[in-house]
Amino acid sequence: MNTCSVPFNIHLIASAQIIYPSSGERTGNDCLNLNCFSDTPGQSFQTTTNKDGTVAESVFIAGLFVLACKEMAGIAHHRNDKAQVDKVENAASEMEKTVWTAGWDGEWFRRAYDNFGHVLGSKENAEGSIFIEPQGICIMAGLGVENGNAVKALDSVAEHLATPHGIVLQQPAFSQYYLHLGEISSYPPGYKENAGIFCHTNPWIMISEAMVGRGEKALIITSASTHQRAKRSVNYTSVSRMSMLR
Repeated sequence: MNTCSVPFNIHLIASAQIIYPSSGERTGNDCLNLNCFSDTPGQSFQTTTNKDGTVAESVFIAGLFVLACKEMAGIAHHRNDKAQVDKVENAASEMEKTVWTAGWDGEWFRRAYDNFGHVLGSKENAEGSIFIEPQGICIMAGLGVENGNAVKALDSVAEHLATPHGIVLQQPAFSQYYLHLGEISSYPPGYKENAGIFCHTNPWIMISEAMVGRGEKALIITSASTHQRAKRSVNYTSVSRMSMLR
């Protein structure tokens, strides 16, 4: 525990200096490059140097931070380390306040803020209005479970992201390359990180549905993402990966 607590405490201090954990290539999606600004054809987004700064930040990683804090608090409690419990629980509480202040869009959790401080994953965006990652992880961290916002977010996932084959990463898909977003917008709509379906993010929604007491919907998502036909109908609306929110 002593070995693990040193880097964790350093991260706590660093995170306290900004609104959300810094993003760049560390948004939880290595194709969402908010600090990259690559205008060179053929350049690797994975190895190019990012711009310095703390403006580009990730709501998704903020949710993951809260989840990690709660896990660490559980470990510390098991070890009867009250000081560590208090430290990580306070850090989680402060980050939760920030998520509700700037990371909640009214019906779902936002995705990030770019290098210019502009929101991504919001009704304000014509493309990339809603992303799967913050919905799953923020709810898994307990955000919105008690106040009903988790159900709102999951209903939004069902309305905007669910397909017969699983839940897509985001909608609407990006229709062109955006310099300030990077690799995610370099792919055709519906391909890879530009509104494709990923197996590791779908279980986050399954878990979240179970956490709010909707195990039946969790089962439907499981059936869809494993290419099995669901035997019971639920209100999951099929959407085209290239559809636009109205």
